[in-house]
Order: sequence, then C-alpha cells, then structure tokens
Amino acid sequence: MKLPVFAGSVVVSLALGLALSATARASTVFAVDFAGGIAGWATSGSVDAYQGTLRLRGAASATRAISTAGYSAVRAEFTISAGSLESNEFCHAEVSTNGGGSWTAVLTLGNGQDNGIPYTAGASPAGIDNSTQVLLRLRGSGTTTGDYCYGHAVVVSGTAGAPTGPDIVVPASLGFGSVAVGASANVVATVANAGTAALVVSQVVAPVAPFSITAHDCGTLAPGASCQVQLRFAPLAAGSFSGTLVIASNDPDHAQVGIALSATATTAPGGGGDFDPLPGNGNVARSQLGFTTLMSGTAPGAPLDYAHYALPAGAATPGNTFAGRLTLSGEATAGGFTEHVDSFRYTGSQDSPLKHLPEFDFELVQTGSHIVPVRRDSVPALHPHWEYVLSPGRVWDEAGDNGYSRVALPFALQQKNANCMHNGVLTFLFRDDGAVSKVAYQIASETCLYFKVDMWGLLASDYTPAAVAGAASVVADHQADVAGRMPVRPLSALAQDYPGTDPAKFAAPNGKDPQHVSLVGFVIDGIHYSGGCTTRRGAYPYCESLVVPSYSAAKSVFAGLAMMRLEASHPGTFDQIIGSHVPACAANGSWNDVTFGNALDMATGNYALAGYMSDEGATHTNGLFLAETHAAKIGYSCSHYSRKAQPGSRWVYHSSDTYILGTAMNARLKALEGAAADIYADTVLGDVLLPLGVGRTADFTRRTYDATIQPFTGWGLMWTRNDVARITDFLASGSQSQAVLDQGQLDAALQRDPADRGLAPLAGYRYNNGFWAHDVGGRMAGCSGELWIPLMSGYGGITVLILPNRSAYYYFSDDDTYLWMDAALAAHGIRSLCP
Repeated sequence: MKLPVFAGSVVVSLALGLALSATARASTVFAVDFAGGIAGWATSGSVDAYQGTLRLRGAASATRAISTAGYSAVRAEFTISAGSLESNEFCHAEVSTNGGGSWTAVLTLGNGQDNGIPYTAGASPAGIDNSTQVLLRLRGSGTTTGDYCYGHAVVVSGTAGAPTGPDIVVPASLGFGSVAVGASANVVATVANAGTAALVVSQVVAPVAPFSITAHDCGTLAPGASCQVQLRFAPLAAGSFSGTLVIASNDPDHAQVGIALSATATTAPGGGGDFDPLPGNGNVARSQLGFTTLMSGTAPGAPLDYAHYALPAGAATPGNTFAGRLTLSGEATAGGFTEHVDSFRYTGSQDSPLKHLPEFDFELVQTGSHIVPVRRDSVPALHPHWEYVLSPGRVWDEAGDNGYSRVALPFALQQKNANCMHNGVLTFLFRDDGAVSKVAYQIASETCLYFKVDMWGLLASDYTPAAVAGAASVVADHQADVAGRMPVRPLSALAQDYPGTDPAKFAAPNGKDPQHVSLVGFVIDGIHYSGGCTTRRGAYPYCESLVVPSYSAAKSVFAGLAMMRLEASHPGTFDQIIGSHVPACAANGSWNDVTFGNALDMATGNYALAGYMSDEGATHTNGLFLAETHAAKIGYSCSHYSRKAQPGSRWVYHSSDTYILGTAMNARLKALEGAAADIYADTVLGDVLLPLGVGRTADFTRRTYDATIQPFTGWGLMWTRNDVARITDFLASGSQSQAVLDQGQLDAALQRDPADRGLAPLAGYRYNNGFWAHDVGGRMAGCSGELWIPLMSGYGGITVLILPNRSAYYYFSDDDTYLWMDAALAAHGIRSLCP
C-alpha cells in the first residue's frame, strides 16, 4: 500500500476558485467547498471532514440532493483528488437525474492520478434542467480504508428563469433485461419537449448491433409534446451488451443527448452460448510453438511464419476462461532482434533498450473465443522508448495442449512521443487454475518509414486469475464492436462484385510494393473491401486488430473535423484570433491577427522558408516533435517563425501551426463549456467519431507528458481498419450524420464548393480546412473540366481518398510514396467520378 498523499488547503482554495470562474457567466444554484464540514450529505462507509475536504476511505459514498427548479443550462462541476489507489480502485464524481436509477460519471480518478492533485470536470446530463431533485454523489471504490478520495468542491450553475426555447428531455438509460439468443425484446424511448419553443429533432442515430431502431415519429415537437423511438435488442450471441441511442436537436445546451442501453443475452444450459464459438474438434497439426516449446522450450532462432500464431482451422471452443493479470519476466534482456532500416542510427552493435520489450503487466478478459485487453491506449511505462498498444485476440483449444487453452494476442509497440507502429502477436497457454506457459512473441512488420526491425522471443510469465473491474463493460464493448463492424470482403472480391475491375489497381496502385503496405481498402455502398496485412513473415493473422498510425491524417480528422464541429456548435470559431486564446503566441506578437481558420489552412503568414516542406523538414522542428511538455512545444511553435506574409495569403506547411490551433481550440472550448472540456475527447471523439461506430482504439490521441496533457492535434491518432472505413465512409457518403459539422466548411474541405478551393501548395493541388485535394479532371474518361479529389495524407506513405462517387480508398504504408491514380481510375470504372 502506498502512503497517502494529500493536497493542502491552498490548493483546495485554488481549485474552488477555478471551478467558480468557469461558471462566472451563470448563476450559482449550489456550491460547497467543504470548509465548513460535510453537513447535508448522506453518507455510507467511512466518510469524514478532513482539512477542509470531504474524505472517503475505502468503499464509501456521500450523496446530496439539490433542486434546479427554475434554472436552465444547468451544469454540475466537481473538483476531487485521490491518494493511495491501487489497480482497479477509483474515485468517482457522479450525477443522477432520475432518483438514483442511473448515474452519469462526471469525473473518475484511478491509479496514476492519485498524487493529491485536484482534478475538475463538469457535465450537463439530460434531465438536469428545471428539476426538483438532482442527486450529486462522491464515491470511492477502494478496498481498504487506506485508499482515499477527497471532495474539494462542487459547483452547480445555471441560467435563472424557467427554460426558454426548446428543451429536450430523455431518459438517462433504458434496459432490455435478459433476452434469449435468437429472440428479441423491444422498449420505447420517449423524447419530450419541456421548453417554450418548438424542438426540432434533426437526427436519431441508431445504436450499434444487436440494438436497432425499428421506428420513430420524432420531428418537430411543440412545447409539451413528445415522440417515441422504438428500439429492439436481437442478440445472436450470449453476453452483456451496451450501446447508446444518440439524438440531435436544436436544444441550445444539449445539441446531442445519449440514452444508455443495456441488455443481457442468454442461452439455455448446454446451449453453447459462448461468444463466437469455434467449429473445430481441436485436432491441429502443429510444427512450431507446440506444447513442449511453450512450457519448457527455448525461443526460435528467427521469427516464424505468422501462420504459427494464427487461429487454426481445427481449433475448438476454449475449455478455460481467462480473467486476470498476465505479467512477463526478462523483457529488458531477453529476445532476438534484427534491424532492417535505421535511418536515425538508433541502435548499433551493442545492446539497447530499443531491442527489447517494455515491462508487460496487463489485465485481460475473455468472452467466448475472444480475449480482450482492458487497456487499449498507447500505455506509457518506465521503458525509455516503447509503449504498448494491445488489441483483442483469440482463444482456442488444441488436442495437443493437454487441457490448456491457447491465446494469441495482437499487440504493437509505439515509439514514445511519436507515431510509428510496430505490429506483433504474442501467444501462450493457460488454465483456469492459474497455470501458464511461457509467452512467445514476435514483431515482423510496421508502419514506420525510418525504423524497421524484427523482434522475437520466449519469456517466462505469470497469470493471476482474478475478477477484473469493469469486465462486463469491456466484454460488452468488444461484442458490440464486432457486431457493428462494417461488412468486410477481400479486395479480390471486387472482380466478382464489379466485373471488369482489377483488384491489383487497389492493392498495389502504380506499382506500389505490397511489402510496404500495412492496410489497404476500398469502401463503397456500405461494403469494406480490405487487403494488406503483409509482413516479412507471411500474412498478419489478425488483420481486424492491426493498429496503424495517423501521422498527419490527423490534421484532417482531428484538426479539421474539430473546427467544423466547433463552428456548428459555437459559430464564429473560424474567425477567432490565435493570440486571444494562446498566451504564448500573444506574447510573440505575430499571432494577434491570425485566425483559427488561417492556422487550419497552413496560412498564418509566419514562416522561415516558403519552399515546399522546407520549414517542416528542418532539424529545428525537433523543438516540436521531441519535446515532451506542452510548455516546450507551444514555446517553440509560437516563437520560432517570424511574420513574412499577410495571414491567409500563402500556404507554408507547419505541424507547429496545427499544434497551436489545437491549443487554441481547447482554450476556446474550455472557456465556453467549462474547464474539464477537452477538444478531442468531447468534440472529436464524443460528438463525431463515436456515433460513427469507431472502436476503442480510436479513443486515443497522443498528448504531452505533463499535467496539461495537451493533444498533439496534427498527428498522434491510431486506428484499426474498421475505424478507417467508418471515418472515410462518413466523409464520402454525404450522409445526414454530417449535420454535426458546419456544412459550409465541410463542403469547402471536400471540394464541394467551387468558390472556395483553398490555397495552392503545388500546381494542381489545393489545401483547405486540413484536407488536401488534387485535380485529376484530365485523367478521367468522360469528365470535362476540373475534377478535384479530396484526400488526407500522412508521413511515410499514408493516403486516404474521399472520392466524389461516394466511395473511399485508403492505404497505410511506409515507403514514402503517395501513388494512387490507378485506384482512382479503377473506382471511376465502378462508378463515375464525374461531377
């Protein structure tokens, strides 16, 4: 147990001041800083007043009921801290608007956030306005009274007076109960207008399968009126499921609301209700990584073909169930290493930490024949160079494994503070009683231009079976992700589905070497034609779990979509001044006439060399890319370049400009929506990407390694192939879900507005709102005049085309070539690209 850490009263007073300042424009409905004690709070467990805070020890809670009657635009904001938490112990700040029937998590702190530093967050859950009872709760889930949670302040603010204008009211959650596999159950979500003006429901976004919408009558609701959304749960596999029904409207302070859905699917005893059961009998012919090797053998002398890590045809449904923690030993010294490319001379003939895995200590849970890591982000550790990214894998039985079950877990190593991704698989045997084999691992592919290596080995391991906190949610998320993936067919199927199409034009356009392609795909009419997953040791066996980096494609998906979302929710964002939101830039003096839109367009007027990529390729950019703190990154970005041109007049590519823009957008969002608001988590992920059905991997963005945790904005996202397909289909299809973005700025970005093509970096190219475009009008048979293809581009060889025939094409490669015309011509042959 760690010693308790506590932040003193000076910090507490500062935290309350920050919380109050965030709501200065609204009336205070309720506020407490606990300096006078904890009277009025209903408590359970060990709760007391301690040095001006409300202190919870171990499993404890404190609840307070308040009224928000007569107030609209209500927001509840908490400031809490934690001390001495271990793994799976948390401090929670929560709100309920339905008498405690369900709770909205406002702020959760865990191990690693337990250093006594106060954190502040706020939320405005549906139903909080004009309510006679809102419940506020502080809760600790520690296992002993040595685990501490501290409440520093709670501030509830709102606009005095009954709600004016439209006011949407929906239930916080709906449950379907227990439903047999193959059957279905229905519930009704009622949407009401408690306001004084018409509520216009602009969009009802279907939840992921096995939830669905069967009908709804929501449109324009007069004050006091309501409509109904008919929902169905129809499971095809056993397990716990969760989803969200998202409703968009013209409610001024709840433009989007979500209704949490939950259900359990069951089968009769002996019914084989495991998720994704396997048809085999376990008779597998295995020549490598057999039982004896994994239990007591030595590592192979070289990487193996990935077929030995794959789920074999004869695999049987697993007889053991993994739930607990897997740790490895000897990572820092053991394992083989072969270098293929090392452009920056990272390693030499001597040993180096780059040649070894980081410490491995992770919780995993199993659902049927799938194994799922609890953490899916890029996990920082003590290793100076590498961070783990874990992905869902498979579990099965083989007759030769003597009662053990076999796991294959895809993983990647991502370079600290960078975006390269080195993909691998590890495999091991285990039993329910905790018996476990050694773990074999290998890496034989990557999406990384400058560092290409193989790594492999066989390491001792330890399995600690235990209940995993939040396991049901992890499993439900994974099952929903699998069920909600876009239908996938191999690229080769294009020849059958669209006769006359040559799939090679997509798989290897313009002679591109497939060896360097991690993922490639074509999306049309809701079908994802996928390829790639080539390694130096055969095909990567878990293509659906392979993770790729975004690099500068994030300038489109993060910076571009964030700006378009902010413009829709907070008009005038494009015209905001950088210097007004970023003090480090204001002090420089060259940013007080540069708008957010200028920065998004790479047209700030501040640069050193106007040549194509001359500034971006200079060594001084290490001041941005190698720095680990926000102060260092923003200091370089704001001060390095001097004024050379009028803002908006000249394109000069700077990732530093996008970093400044991300900082400015975050500052504007916090000023408008509260100190806890985050430009990625709330605006990009919450408002745009999650409703599309992206998976848990897309939750992550690179951030600075300090208390600011500033997102990089211009690079640092990571995706699976389904994430890429969902995002590109959203942009290419022109669906109604694009209404979450400002339509005019989206049209400009995607070259749908001939009056706003953007600036010209090169002849025949444009750059607008974070998106590139290339004029291919002279190459497409039957087209006349200009034909602009919008695209996203990323370092090393990443290309994503948003094609005007409502299809999309992408590849993630690392050969530093950007050749794609063959694919565009082939897509034109399937459906005309002509305007």
